[in-house]
Amino acid sequence: MKKVVALLLSTLMLLTLAAGCSGGQNAGSTSPDAGTAEQTPADTGDTAAPAENSGLVVGFSTGAAGTTFRQEGIDDFTKVAEEYKAEGRIKDYKIVNNTTNWDANEQANIIRDFINDDEINVIVVNPNSPTDLNGVLAEAVAAGKTVVAADCEVDVEGVYCVSIDHYTWGHKVAEYICEALGGEGNVIQVYGGEGHPANNERIRATDDVLKNYPNIKMISSTSGGWDNQTSKDITSQLLGSGQQIDGVITQDSMGYGCLSAFTDLGKEPKAAFVECGTANAKLYQELLDKGSTMKMCSQPNPPSIVASGLRVAVNLAEGKQPADGVLGGLYGRAFIYDIKSWFTDETFQDMKALVENEGDDYLLTEYWSEEEVQSFFK
Repeated sequence: MKKVVALLLSTLMLLTLAAGCSGGQNAGSTSPDAGTAEQTPADTGDTAAPAENSGLVVGFSTGAAGTTFRQEGIDDFTKVAEEYKAEGRIKDYKIVNNTTNWDANEQANIIRDFINDDEINVIVVNPNSPTDLNGVLAEAVAAGKTVVAADCEVDVEGVYCVSIDHYTWGHKVAEYICEALGGEGNVIQVYGGEGHPANNERIRATDDVLKNYPNIKMISSTSGGWDNQTSKDITSQLLGSGQQIDGVITQDSMGYGCLSAFTDLGKEPKAAFVECGTANAKLYQELLDKGSTMKMCSQPNPPSIVASGLRVAVNLAEGKQPADGVLGGLYGRAFIYDIKSWFTDETFQDMKALVENEGDDYLLTEYWSEEEVQSFFK
């Protein structure tokens, strides 16, 4: 009889240990929706299940894919998501890209799929429009989802935003270019994705700056779609028309394209935005080696702002409340990320040191640590 009892107890202990070691759903294991491409997180090699699982599942709509900027953001979003899974703060996450970049209607359908997915209770979105997604975002809030818009701001009650101040970003670049030109000359503006709220704010900032410089003429303002090849083609066409271009006002993921259009013709502008990236730093250094006097400014638009957005979203979903005085932005519902970096021709070597050992497509990025985010909550 004692042997039977001992055998039963041993069997029970083995079953208990087996249950305790079983993991949850693998990240990215859900099937992608029709017409969308899902990004599957990389295997981190950590197979240990968290001691306690919160049950939170995050859906992330990237709004676009296929660019270095978006991929860096997705990679760091994944790092934070895996960190939270290991800690048991989320159960899982799903990343869905647009197949048509910047298309708000397609993105709205992706968000609706998240709303209809009973497992997903946290939604992070990089919005492709300042207004066209308002209806579906309101639906998500009404469905009880925690919703955070990252990389720009939207005006939807119940939706928190995590963003840099894109107006200040654009104003700083345009102001520097105009000052570097001594308040005179022709400039071009190669801006980002049409209709994107971040892009809209930067264009508005440029327009406001130029009001104070009557002797600076904007001879072209065209979308480069946050793409270096497109921005190069646009700039090459303008140079080919024979127009004098003294200054280049552009944004991240387009600075290299604009400047290389000049250098291919043995030319250079008097002042330009040089993005915080490896390829652009190398190109500018080549000009300096040839005796260039071109003025430059640079600041990152951190691709990893979406990772900061995930940190904020999970803390909100856990029931934390923003501390007094933290929220700001256009609608008073934004956690504003203050960019830590600003470079000019005088500090270019500092920027170069940060990117020169990376791949040519690398863009300087940054995002909040968990400790920084915790300071934003009561």
